[in-house]
Amino acid sequence: MGICDNNDRFGRREAIKRIGSFVAGAAAAPMLSRMPWANADPPGGKPNVIVMVADDLGYGDVGCFGSPDISTPNLDAMAAQGVRFAQSYVAVSVCSPARASILTGKYPRRTSMPDLAVSNDPESGLSPSDVTLAEVLKKEGYATGAFGKWHLGYAPKFRPRKQGFDEFYGYLSGWADYETHSYSGSQGSNEKWMFKNDVQFDEPGYMTDLLAREARSFIDRHQSHPFFLYLPWNAPHGPHVAPDGTRAETRAVYQAIMSNFDYNIGQVLQKLTDYSIANNTFVIFISDNGADGVGSNYPLTGTKRTVYEGGVRTPFIAKWPAQITAGRVSQEPIISMDIFNTVAKACGAKIPAGAGVDGKDILNVMKGTASSPHEYLFFNFGNKYAVRRGKWKLIENTGLYDLDANPYETIDLRSSQPTINQELQYKLTQFKEDYGRRGGYSVDAG
Repeated sequence: MGICDNNDRFGRREAIKRIGSFVAGAAAAPMLSRMPWANADPPGGKPNVIVMVADDLGYGDVGCFGSPDISTPNLDAMAAQGVRFAQSYVAVSVCSPARASILTGKYPRRTSMPDLAVSNDPESGLSPSDVTLAEVLKKEGYATGAFGKWHLGYAPKFRPRKQGFDEFYGYLSGWADYETHSYSGSQGSNEKWMFKNDVQFDEPGYMTDLLAREARSFIDRHQSHPFFLYLPWNAPHGPHVAPDGTRAETRAVYQAIMSNFDYNIGQVLQKLTDYSIANNTFVIFISDNGADGVGSNYPLTGTKRTVYEGGVRTPFIAKWPAQITAGRVSQEPIISMDIFNTVAKACGAKIPAGAGVDGKDILNVMKGTASSPHEYLFFNFGNKYAVRRGKWKLIENTGLYDLDANPYETIDLRSSQPTINQELQYKLTQFKEDYGRRGGYSVDAG
């Protein structure tokens, strides 16, 4: 899919409406809040936490973010019960480093995971010295479980149970076939990296359904005790296979995957209502990067593996009825590292020295009582860099853009705004020097 994809479906006038607050989503809040799982319960004690990470989900592929051809009633209802961020970012527009930023609260270049984890490198992975959110919450007595795509290292020392998770069910690789669970990586075309805890295994089933089953089981077993459920979904990453077995890189198959995905999100959230713990469960949903292929980032420019908005701006929804007013849409810029700090502080956890140094606590931003705490946001993919301050975004050696007036990043203002261009270029140079890490990317899929 090319830059500023799907222009045949919409005009620019419609696009500028969609990229803003998308007020229809907020207007639908009363109706959507009546989804079965949306029932509230009395608050109390430490919150449970669920962090869901979609895989390659585009900005234009969620109903409440303006998708015209994909229905996501459960995600839409979640947004109606909480807050949707129209300008949420990931630090790097590819799988492993984006996930590292979520779990550590650091720019990936600060961690041991600045690029993709590869299966043929025993030293490729998120170092045990990089403190994860699971480790922080586990010290506070939380039960911790990860179910889905790990992709933060293949060697035993990098696996989830070495990173603070009590339980793991899923796969270590960059993706797994929806039906066969195999992976084409650096070691061959039929690798299998499915694990249950520390044991390699496999079982039949559609991957998204299996992950939802395990997540529901985790809630069943820990509903009476504070828990942290990390749910890095497989969907809608390719190769694309519909629940009925149809294999094709088409929009129709992608739509079927998304329908199943949204259904399974609803099934997990329903468990919170079943146990009357929805009111005091903090649920966050984000994608690890923008879409490519048959996915859509419309109306944004660019795709996964770019630093254009379509690569780094992703859907973000947060729901915590005890704390967050329902039906809010925020235009404040936030970034993936903020999840670490926000969740840790919401749970009363102490953040160790040196951990979470780039993330910010954005709970008050979610509530609408504070502005974004970030003056600058930095993005990269490989050796391509970008920085944002306020409405201004500079893509190095490419262009300076006013995102308020031109969110499509089509009008380069470097010549007309030399002072801003110079300031942002200086900040990018500082970022590269202060966060210096290797910048090359592997050939493994992510």
